[in-house]
Amino acid sequence: MIGAIVALCALAMSDSTLAQCAMCRASVTQAFAKQLNLAILVLFVPPVTMFLAIFFVAFRNRKG
Repeated sequence: MIGAIVALCALAMSDSTLAQCAMCRASVTQAFAKQLNLAILVLFVPPVTMFLAIFFVAFRNRKG
């Protein structure tokens, strides 16, 4: 569990995580690009959290 958290943090801190599509990058200014990167990460967190919660509940309640 701790390894997954560390891997997620390492992935979130990498430069490739802050990538945008070519059209978005061309249409925003450099100052606005950092805010857009943060917005992309903020919008990414709830679906991932819900997926992990469902996976965790399913894993805990599996019949083995």
